[in-house]
Amino acid sequence: MARRPSSLSVRLLVTTTLLLVATFALLTGLLDTLFRQMSENAIHDILHVQALALISVAEPGDDGLLVLPRQLPEPRLVSPGSGLYAEILDSQGKRIWRSPSAVGIELAGDIRVGSGQHIFQRRTLADGSDAFVLGIGIIWEFVDDVSYGFQVFVGEDLAAYDRQLATYRQQLMLWFGVVVIGLLIVIAGLLRRGLRPLRRMADEITAIENGTVDLLSEDYPRELIGVARNMNMLVRSERQRINRFRTTMDDLAHSLKTPLAVLRMELSGADPDVETLRSQVARMQGVVDYQLRRAAATGPRSLAPEAVRLGPLVREIASSLRKIHQDKSVRFELLDADAISYAAEQGDLYELLGNLMDNAWKWCRAAVTVSIGARNDDDSGAPVVVLAVEDDGPGIAAADAEAVLSRGERRGDVPGQGIGLAVVAELVELYGGILRIGSSGMGGARVTIELPVRRRITPRAS
Repeated sequence: MARRPSSLSVRLLVTTTLLLVATFALLTGLLDTLFRQMSENAIHDILHVQALALISVAEPGDDGLLVLPRQLPEPRLVSPGSGLYAEILDSQGKRIWRSPSAVGIELAGDIRVGSGQHIFQRRTLADGSDAFVLGIGIIWEFVDDVSYGFQVFVGEDLAAYDRQLATYRQQLMLWFGVVVIGLLIVIAGLLRRGLRPLRRMADEITAIENGTVDLLSEDYPRELIGVARNMNMLVRSERQRINRFRTTMDDLAHSLKTPLAVLRMELSGADPDVETLRSQVARMQGVVDYQLRRAAATGPRSLAPEAVRLGPLVREIASSLRKIHQDKSVRFELLDADAISYAAEQGDLYELLGNLMDNAWKWCRAAVTVSIGARNDDDSGAPVVVLAVEDDGPGIAAADAEAVLSRGERRGDVPGQGIGLAVVAELVELYGGILRIGSSGMGGARVTIELPVRRRITPRAS
């Protein structure tokens, strides 16, 4: 069984959560690094000042050593366990002075600093504690141009620094956690509000399935209005198609009832009339043809039908009409068609153009012209495809224009069932178009159809 995909809101919330966590993790790392660097720089500056203060109060002794006063500039240096240590080594690494706070502590260890050099590092002391150690190498010039080298080391225990860093990290994680949770709550609310139109659309679709609502409302945000309109178009088309087939079946059953009854009566007799049987069979065939052609007007059955090139379609219909009407020499002309394609069911376009051209072929004297173009609607500005079929026949009077669109309405003695233009009118209505009947410059009738473009007209090379 296929796994049911999670909801869109859950997907967006999970994705947002992961993105926020990753972003805040990166920010936490950057801020932690920045805080440590600033803290270490501050400790470095403090130790450097302490080292300079020691050098400033030191005095040279008679034996070439440095003598420091009992009263040091930093009280912590005379307090054991204060965390601030200092010691001075000679150029050979021999300790010549150590602060009272550094009793039992090897601050420098194996570190050596040359004259004019400067080091700053974190190291583990002999007692196992960690400290930042700053070392400075100096040259002290005594009388008689005698000079001695010294190494001054100052250290700061890291216990307080580590506690401060741990507290900072805890506070940072706490505040970032609060911010992330708060943002997620806000984003969840925004997602719920933003996806509300989709939930409403789903509820309306369910209502349409249950028969409690006819169509989707169209008061949706701009991003969904096209979906709602196309869905409504599909619903209308399917309902019209179902109603048309249901009506066709009812009409077919009703129309065949009488000729079937006549056939049954004739066949039940001893000597059935062949002519009667033949006429009833012809009548039944006409009924079947009529109802099949009526059912052919199905309208748009999909939201995105393939675009059909209209020029080749018109030429194919014209070729068929020449074969059917071999006894009639017709001059056919096609104008401006190769550059236009229209997204519709191909069968519907066959019915629409075929009926128009067949009607023109029957009534023309010697010429039929089909022109196909595209323009923007005068009122809405939306693109439309314009189809025009005209002939040089007797034409259609303005008073008869509405009547010829009715089913079964025939003109004159030209063969036919009188449903061709009615099928065209139904198809135009299904596609939301406009049909006009007027006079042609050739002297006959001109039938013009404007079909709205549900997607972009596709130019094609001739």
